[in-house]
Amino acid sequence: MVSRQDAVLEIARRYDYDAAHAHQVECLAGTLFMETEKLHRLGREDRKLLEYAAILHDIGYYLTSRSHHKHALQLIMMEPLIPFTRSEKLIIANLTRYHRKSQPSSDHAPFAILTKMEQRRVELMAPILRIADALDKSHSSKVVELACHVAPEHILIEISADQDATAEIQAVEARGDMFRLVYSRSITVTQTQSSIKVEE
Repeated sequence: MVSRQDAVLEIARRYDYDAAHAHQVECLAGTLFMETEKLHRLGREDRKLLEYAAILHDIGYYLTSRSHHKHALQLIMMEPLIPFTRSEKLIIANLTRYHRKSQPSSDHAPFAILTKMEQRRVELMAPILRIADALDKSHSSKVVELACHVAPEHILIEISADQDATAEIQAVEARGDMFRLVYSRSITVTQTQSSIKVEE
Protein backbone atom coordinates (compact mmCIF):
# COMPACT_ATOMS: atom_id res chain seq x y z
CA MET A 1 0.00 0.00 0.00
CA VAL A 2 1.28 3.46 -0.90
CA SER A 3 2.45 5.58 2.02
CA ARG A 4 0.63 8.76 2.99
CA GLN A 5 3.61 10.91 2.04
CA ASP A 6 3.87 9.25 -1.36
CA ALA A 7 0.14 9.65 -1.99
CA VAL A 8 0.35 13.37 -1.24
CA LEU A 9 3.45 13.82 -3.38
CA GLU A 10 1.84 11.98 -6.28
CA ILE A 11 -1.04 14.48 -6.26
CA ALA A 12 1.31 17.43 -5.83
CA ARG A 13 3.39 16.37 -8.84
CA ARG A 14 0.31 15.71 -10.94
CA TYR A 15 -0.66 19.34 -10.53
CA ASP A 16 2.85 20.71 -11.14
CA TYR A 17 3.45 21.99 -7.63
CA ASP A 18 6.27 24.38 -6.79
CA ALA A 19 8.30 21.82 -4.85
CA ALA A 20 10.78 24.25 -3.26
CA HIS A 21 8.05 26.54 -1.95
CA ALA A 22 5.72 23.72 -0.90
CA HIS A 23 8.36 21.91 1.13
CA GLN A 24 9.61 25.13 2.69
CA VAL A 25 6.07 25.88 3.84
CA GLU A 26 5.75 22.28 5.02
CA CYS A 27 8.86 22.68 7.16
CA LEU A 28 7.83 26.08 8.53
CA ALA A 29 4.31 24.89 9.32
CA GLY A 30 5.59 21.86 11.19
CA THR A 31 8.00 23.97 13.20
CA LEU A 32 5.37 26.60 14.00
CA PHE A 33 3.00 23.81 15.07
CA MET A 34 5.54 22.45 17.53
CA GLU A 35 6.56 25.89 18.77
CA THR A 36 2.94 26.80 19.55
CA GLU A 37 1.87 23.42 20.93
CA LYS A 38 0.88 24.83 24.32
CA LEU A 39 -1.63 27.08 22.56
CA HIS A 40 -3.42 24.58 20.32
CA ARG A 41 -2.71 21.33 22.25
CA LEU A 42 -3.08 19.22 19.12
CA GLY A 43 -1.15 16.03 18.55
CA ARG A 44 1.37 14.56 16.15
CA GLU A 45 -1.28 13.27 13.72
CA ASP A 46 -2.66 16.77 13.31
CA ARG A 47 0.84 18.08 12.64
CA LYS A 48 1.19 15.57 9.81
CA LEU A 49 -2.15 16.61 8.31
CA LEU A 50 -1.00 20.23 8.47
CA GLU A 51 2.26 19.34 6.72
CA TYR A 52 0.41 17.44 3.99
CA ALA A 53 -1.86 20.46 3.49
CA ALA A 54 1.25 22.64 3.23
CA ILE A 55 2.58 20.49 0.39
CA LEU A 56 -0.74 20.77 -1.47
CA HIS A 57 -1.77 24.32 -0.57
CA ASP A 58 -0.94 25.87 -3.97
CA ILE A 59 -1.95 23.09 -6.36
CA GLY A 60 -4.97 25.17 -7.39
CA TYR A 61 -2.59 27.23 -9.52
CA TYR A 62 -2.73 24.30 -11.95
CA LEU A 63 -6.18 25.57 -12.93
CA THR A 64 -5.81 29.32 -12.42
CA SER A 65 -4.22 31.79 -10.03
CA ARG A 66 -7.59 33.35 -9.29
CA SER A 67 -9.14 31.68 -6.21
CA HIS A 68 -6.40 29.05 -6.30
CA HIS A 69 -7.09 28.21 -2.64
CA LYS A 70 -10.64 27.14 -3.57
CA HIS A 71 -9.38 25.16 -6.55
CA ALA A 72 -6.88 23.37 -4.28
CA LEU A 73 -9.75 22.21 -2.08
CA GLN A 74 -11.71 21.01 -5.12
CA LEU A 75 -8.76 19.10 -6.57
CA ILE A 76 -8.08 17.36 -3.26
CA MET A 77 -11.75 16.45 -2.85
CA MET A 78 -11.72 14.82 -6.31
CA GLU A 79 -8.71 12.64 -5.46
CA PRO A 80 -9.16 9.20 -3.85
CA LEU A 81 -6.31 9.73 -1.32
CA ILE A 82 -6.71 6.09 -0.31
CA PRO A 83 -4.30 6.09 2.67
CA PHE A 84 -6.46 8.73 4.41
CA THR A 85 -9.83 8.52 6.09
CA ARG A 86 -12.66 10.71 4.80
CA SER A 87 -12.25 12.92 7.88
CA GLU A 88 -8.51 13.37 7.31
CA LYS A 89 -9.03 14.16 3.64
CA LEU A 90 -11.64 16.80 4.51
CA ILE A 91 -9.32 18.39 7.06
CA ILE A 92 -6.43 18.58 4.57
CA ALA A 93 -8.72 20.04 1.89
CA ASN A 94 -10.16 22.65 4.26
CA LEU A 95 -6.70 23.67 5.45
CA THR A 96 -5.66 24.39 1.87
CA ARG A 97 -8.91 26.32 1.37
CA TYR A 98 -8.14 28.65 4.27
CA HIS A 99 -4.45 29.31 3.70
CA ARG A 100 -5.51 32.71 2.34
CA LYS A 101 -8.50 35.04 2.09
CA SER A 102 -11.58 34.25 4.18
CA GLN A 103 -11.93 32.66 7.62
CA PRO A 104 -13.52 29.23 8.13
CA SER A 105 -17.30 29.56 8.01
CA SER A 106 -20.33 27.29 8.32
CA ASP A 107 -21.55 29.03 5.16
CA HIS A 108 -18.88 27.08 3.26
CA ALA A 109 -20.20 23.58 2.56
CA PRO A 110 -16.86 21.69 2.80
CA PHE A 111 -16.30 23.21 6.26
CA ALA A 112 -19.91 22.81 7.39
CA ILE A 113 -19.88 19.04 6.83
CA LEU A 114 -17.03 18.61 9.31
CA THR A 115 -17.88 17.65 12.87
CA LYS A 116 -17.52 20.36 15.51
CA MET A 117 -14.24 18.80 16.67
CA GLU A 118 -12.91 18.62 13.11
CA GLN A 119 -13.92 22.24 12.53
CA ARG A 120 -12.01 23.27 15.63
CA ARG A 121 -8.90 21.44 14.43
CA VAL A 122 -9.08 23.30 11.12
CA GLU A 123 -9.61 26.60 12.93
CA LEU A 124 -6.51 26.00 15.05
CA MET A 125 -4.24 24.84 12.20
CA ALA A 126 -5.28 27.13 9.35
CA PRO A 127 -3.67 30.22 10.94
CA ILE A 128 -0.42 28.30 11.28
CA LEU A 129 -0.45 27.37 7.59
CA ARG A 130 -1.24 30.97 6.69
CA ILE A 131 1.75 32.25 8.70
CA ALA A 132 4.04 29.55 7.28
CA ASP A 133 3.07 30.52 3.74
CA ALA A 134 3.69 34.20 4.51
CA LEU A 135 7.16 33.32 5.82
CA ASP A 136 8.03 32.18 2.30
CA LYS A 137 6.37 35.12 0.57
CA SER A 138 9.23 35.46 -1.91
CA HIS A 139 9.30 31.69 -2.70
CA SER A 140 13.04 31.70 -2.12
CA SER A 141 13.32 29.74 1.15
CA LYS A 142 14.97 32.61 3.02
CA VAL A 143 13.99 31.43 6.51
CA VAL A 144 16.28 28.71 7.80
CA GLU A 145 15.26 28.63 11.47
CA LEU A 146 12.52 30.03 13.66
CA ALA A 147 11.55 30.11 17.31
CA CYS A 148 8.34 31.30 18.93
CA HIS A 149 8.15 33.15 22.23
CA VAL A 150 4.60 32.91 23.55
CA ALA A 151 3.22 35.43 26.04
CA PRO A 152 -0.34 35.79 27.38
CA GLU A 153 -1.28 38.48 24.86
CA HIS A 154 1.46 38.25 22.27
CA ILE A 155 3.61 35.88 20.25
CA LEU A 156 7.03 36.77 18.89
CA ILE A 157 8.41 34.75 15.99
CA GLU A 158 12.16 35.11 15.75
CA ILE A 159 13.55 34.03 12.40
CA SER A 160 17.02 33.37 11.09
CA ALA A 161 17.30 33.97 7.37
CA ASP A 162 20.13 33.83 4.86
CA GLN A 163 19.08 37.18 3.34
CA ASP A 164 16.84 40.10 4.11
CA ALA A 165 13.34 38.84 4.95
CA THR A 166 11.46 42.14 5.06
CA ALA A 167 8.91 40.89 2.53
CA GLU A 168 8.20 37.85 4.68
CA ILE A 169 7.87 39.91 7.86
CA GLN A 170 5.45 42.28 6.16
CA ALA A 171 3.46 39.34 4.79
CA VAL A 172 2.99 37.91 8.27
CA GLU A 173 1.74 41.27 9.50
CA ALA A 174 -0.70 41.47 6.58
CA ARG A 175 -1.91 37.89 6.91
CA GLY A 176 -1.84 37.43 10.66
CA ASP A 177 -5.52 38.31 11.09
CA MET A 178 -6.70 34.72 11.52
CA PHE A 179 -3.95 33.94 14.01
CA ARG A 180 -4.83 37.02 16.08
CA LEU A 181 -8.50 36.08 16.05
CA VAL A 182 -8.12 32.40 16.88
CA TYR A 183 -5.36 32.68 19.47
CA SER A 184 -6.26 36.10 20.92
CA ARG A 185 -2.66 37.23 20.58
CA SER A 186 -0.90 39.85 18.52
CA ILE A 187 1.94 38.54 16.39
CA THR A 188 5.34 40.03 15.59
CA VAL A 189 8.25 38.70 13.53
CA THR A 190 11.85 39.76 14.02
CA GLN A 191 14.93 38.74 12.09
CA THR A 192 18.27 38.20 13.76
CA GLN A 193 20.77 40.49 12.07
CA SER A 194 23.63 38.01 12.35
CA SER A 195 21.81 35.65 9.98
CA ILE A 196 22.00 37.97 6.97
CA LYS A 197 24.81 37.10 4.57
CA VAL A 198 26.99 40.04 3.60
CA GLU A 199 28.05 40.25 -0.03
CA GLU A 200 31.83 40.30 -0.42
